[in-house]
Amino acid sequence: MFRKMRCLRLNQFPPDSQESLPQFLRIAIELAGGFSSGIIEYRAVAWLWRRPELVTLQMFFDFQFSRRFSSQRASILTIVLFLVSLSLAGCATGPKYETPATDELATFLNESEGGGAPPMTGWRELFRSPELNGLLDRAEANNLNLQAAWQSVLSSRAAIQRFRAAVLPQVDAGLSGETFERSDALSGIGFGGAGDRFDADGRASWELDLFGWVRRSVEAARANYEAEEALYNNLMFTLQADVALHYFQINSLQAEIELLERSQETRAESLKLIEQRRRAGTVSELAVAQTASLLATAEARLYAAKRIQNSLLYSLAALLGETPATFSYQPDALESEPPAIPAGLPGELLARRPDIRRSERSLAEANALVGVAKADYFPRITLSGTLGFAARDWDDMFESISRFESAGAGVSVPVFQGGRIRANEAQARALYEERSLLYRQTVIAAVTEVEDLLQSVRLLEAQSEAIARSVEASSNARRISMLQYEQGVSDFITALDAERTALDAEQQFEKVKRNQYIDTINLIRALGGGW
Repeated sequence: MFRKMRCLRLNQFPPDSQESLPQFLRIAIELAGGFSSGIIEYRAVAWLWRRPELVTLQMFFDFQFSRRFSSQRASILTIVLFLVSLSLAGCATGPKYETPATDELATFLNESEGGGAPPMTGWRELFRSPELNGLLDRAEANNLNLQAAWQSVLSSRAAIQRFRAAVLPQVDAGLSGETFERSDALSGIGFGGAGDRFDADGRASWELDLFGWVRRSVEAARANYEAEEALYNNLMFTLQADVALHYFQINSLQAEIELLERSQETRAESLKLIEQRRRAGTVSELAVAQTASLLATAEARLYAAKRIQNSLLYSLAALLGETPATFSYQPDALESEPPAIPAGLPGELLARRPDIRRSERSLAEANALVGVAKADYFPRITLSGTLGFAARDWDDMFESISRFESAGAGVSVPVFQGGRIRANEAQARALYEERSLLYRQTVIAAVTEVEDLLQSVRLLEAQSEAIARSVEASSNARRISMLQYEQGVSDFITALDAERTALDAEQQFEKVKRNQYIDTINLIRALGGGW
């Protein structure tokens, strides 16, 4: 069992003679006898004794043994300080953690060709919109989920100090007093006695971290804190992306709403004109019915767009920690284009993603927990001492005759635990393997998400160019058909079809532009905040 500790393997110590050890260390090793057998030899302790970290301890030993202590106290002090030195220079059980390497973080399959855009990071730098910046500031300051996540970060940070405290001596003090009268029947001498008793003492205890139980616990707590911090950053990043998505969708819908409102006004005027011509007998009832149908279609699309926009506005209010009644925002038609995606994106950008960072830190925590579980195989050594005063009379309380003291050490060795320790180690190792697999899956999912968004952005750009040509052609067709109708070359039905086609193309162009913003923002989020 003890040979599992790699830092105490004897073949790692340089050979030295026993004479290189001070006499008191030889005494301590002899007293430690059976415990030291097979674990610590003279050459190992001599090697430890000459380490620079223990120079101060050497000076302390030399000073203490130059004084005339009794041999009994000197022996006790020797053993205690020897154990302290081992604790300071001890090792930690368990495997050493190394960040896992992944082959997936390379170049992307669907990256764009041609020249790349300059590096940019963050929503503010990417979009340069003062209005969006204001919404982001309000969301970061007021979002309740984000504030709750920060409290979780503070909790995990406090846990680090809680584990760190275990490596330090624990000191307590007490003061008590009582008045008593004991039973005569129970005294054995027929006289119970009565009086007062006062006690004041200080107690100190220190569990030596010889085998790294505390150090591995601190390591696990720190990794958990970093994982919680990554989760907070992930929530912050997701919140920023959601605010940006809502902002651009709301303003894109505003452009579509304004288009539909113009179409509604135009078709309402056309319906009045067609009704006048019907009364004059120049057009049929069919032209009136088709014009009314186009007007009703434009109104229905307008109401649908407003419904979606209102839902997004209410959702944006919730992201900012407000209610629809207290939230106020005036949408503005979106006219700008989404930022261009540069070519040659390196796969290492994914390492910035908070979810990958959190998964990696959770893996580091599981690795440290393996060390905690392995440390349970080894003995636990505790040093303790008490110094105080006890007296029947308060006036004698702090006199020399009332003083008492004690010092001691204890060793707890697991002998039979019913398989509990081995089960804890197996559980810790299984947790490590689980999180290792989840880390790889997180990386694969991230790469897949980026690849999907890259191809989507690229195809949406091509689709937008095609629809832009469609908008231009349908607008020309609408203009020509209306001109021909007014000149009597074509009928009104042809003009109505051209109007319907032009409106569909214009509305589809706004929808594709909105999807371009959605996929671009999601791609920026998937890449960890920029490029």
